[in-house]
Amino acid sequence: MRSAIAIPQLVGDGEFDPAAFRAHLARAEALGFDSAWTQEGVLGSAPVLDPLATMTYAAACTERMRIGCVVFVSPLHSPVHLAKSIATLDQLSRGRVEVGIGTGGRSSMFSAFGADPNVLVGRFNEGSVIVDFEWSLAVTRVVM
Repeated sequence: MRSAIAIPQLVGDGEFDPAAFRAHLARAEALGFDSAWTQEGVLGSAPVLDPLATMTYAAACTERMRIGCVVFVSPLHSPVHLAKSIATLDQLSRGRVEVGIGTGGRSSMFSAFGADPNVLVGRFNEGSVIVDFEWSLAVTRVVM
């Protein structure tokens, strides 16, 4: 059985404590957790840290644990930029990245990103192909 832990992302303005963050992840690694996860929460009243930046910091604070994002809402991102960012983080973490991508649930937020909720599935499918292609290139560069 594998075990995972949440990466702290709920942080008020000016309240981030780097030492506590590192201690949380160090303790999780010492206890044998296999992975640590973020989630994407772009809009809302909760002060949530960006998942990619948080994952990058977490990767720098750990040696063994896999680092992941439960679900990126891919229609809210440029698929090329998202793929490049994930592939870069995978390089920096020495291949420890895992991510999920999805279409998202509430259509009300999509207008804030210029995404038409009527074409989410098409945008998701197109983004999935691009992310997969960029990821394949990144993995090929690592293996060769």
